[in-house]
Amino acid sequence: MTSKFYHVFRGDSSPYFGQTKFSASDTTLFCKKSYVRSILLLVLLLTFTLVAFTACDADLAATWAEEDVALSVQILPLDVNSTTEEPNELSCEYITKETSSEQKDTEKQIRGEVIAIFPLPLPEPEPEPSRYKIALTFDDGPSRFTPYILDILEQYNSRATFFVLGTHVEAGADTILRAVQHGNEIAGHSWNHTSFANLNEHALREQILDTSVAIEAVTGIPSSQIFRPPFGTVNNRVRRVAKELEYTIVNWSIDPEDWRIRDADHIYDFVMENAVHGAIVVLHDLHLSTTEAVARLVPSLIAKGFELVTVSELLDYIFEDLIPGGLYFGLRK
Repeated sequence: MTSKFYHVFRGDSSPYFGQTKFSASDTTLFCKKSYVRSILLLVLLLTFTLVAFTACDADLAATWAEEDVALSVQILPLDVNSTTEEPNELSCEYITKETSSEQKDTEKQIRGEVIAIFPLPLPEPEPEPSRYKIALTFDDGPSRFTPYILDILEQYNSRATFFVLGTHVEAGADTILRAVQHGNEIAGHSWNHTSFANLNEHALREQILDTSVAIEAVTGIPSSQIFRPPFGTVNNRVRRVAKELEYTIVNWSIDPEDWRIRDADHIYDFVMENAVHGAIVVLHDLHLSTTEAVARLVPSLIAKGFELVTVSELLDYIFEDLIPGGLYFGLRK
């Protein structure tokens, strides 16, 4: 790393003495004194420069003495027409003083012109779980797309809640068991996706409890004490039965309508634009477009600082104690 110092001197080749008339000897003496002053000034500047350079070199040597120093290299965008306001940033880990100039030159050719190098501290210990949490939820499964969604969640060490239909539990037993083993939550979404709006209390109990029993038979653990009614339909009768059975009703605060708009870009953009701490996102693990969107959503949400958790984890974090028969939507903008 080389520091460059530029000094600009400005002076006339011959002195200007105004209108006063001097003798030749006076002029010669004056010029000698001016010359001496110039020499002294130059010596002082060179001394200052040498001291500054020595201090800078000492600091740099101390920096390189640290093992495994990470460097952040800012680079100019390769696209000269880019509208990016700030230069891109290339994080180069573990570049040491042994890095050859040939490697650096190659890197410049590939990445662009290096314009700044800043020593960074060594990596910090693993941070505590994020305070900003969001819950992805999936309705109507499991389906043939659910294993792919589980792959994505596992890859990024994230969790979600799957509101399953009772009629799909037996056929999707392996998928459900895998989801639970990796920390995901399985909850009921009715037995056969019948609207709860006009069901009597006996039918409501059957829809809720039969689904929970089927889930427990597969997982071997008690079913989550939350459920989501089909279409999010809730009335006083539904809440009364939920309270009697000690269940909590969970709907959502972000709905990209992926069941209707089968477009991965739309799903991704809608969720990212509306994502806030405490939000509950409703999706459906029935469509390829949703699966494609999730593959982008999970890493993008994490990059924005969110931890992806189950609905129960999210609500416990925000509200601590859930009320049986209560209806929860999550937070929204």
